[in-house]
Amino acid sequence: MTVGNKKLKKRQIIPILIIVGIIAFIVLPFISWLITDESITATSDAQFCVTCHSMGPFEKSHTADVHGGANDHGIRATCAQCHLPHDNSFNYLYTKAETGIHDLWVENFGDPENIDWAAKHEYREEFVYDSGCLTCHTNLEKATMASNKALIAHKPYFLGTTDDKCVTCHENVGHTDLNKYLSEAKDEE
Repeated sequence: MTVGNKKLKKRQIIPILIIVGIIAFIVLPFISWLITDESITATSDAQFCVTCHSMGPFEKSHTADVHGGANDHGIRATCAQCHLPHDNSFNYLYTKAETGIHDLWVENFGDPENIDWAAKHEYREEFVYDSGCLTCHTNLEKATMASNKALIAHKPYFLGTTDDKCVTCHENVGHTDLNKYLSEAKDEE
């Protein structure tokens, strides 16, 4: 290898290759991961989700709910914690991208003001993931076994003898009085 009229010696090439290697295999992946992580975080909460006009009633009902911060501890679940799967990173990112593209399309080229959200509520099992519930409620199975009332309700779920999802029984979890807020939004139009 020559630079100008001088030949680079092996002693000079090795440090250059090490620096290039560090940049290529450590710095660039780290920066890529950092950008990806920040992007995922920035697009996972209600503040981002309500930038679309049609999400207003959902944000209001979420804020009024125990999962939206209306609790003694101030703990607040983000939209992504419930509405994206947490079983593995690929599924999470794929579903986030697919849902985001769909929502963006509907918001810009569809008719979001005329979506029958009450009818869509019947399909809540498709939009809320048990893996999200169980990420926060990690001790649910142990607590269920300690309480007869909870045991009766949750035993078939933990034994895998039912196809029910968390939101099958907990219909309005995450969005207290959603129909009220949807009705108010309809009246404002």
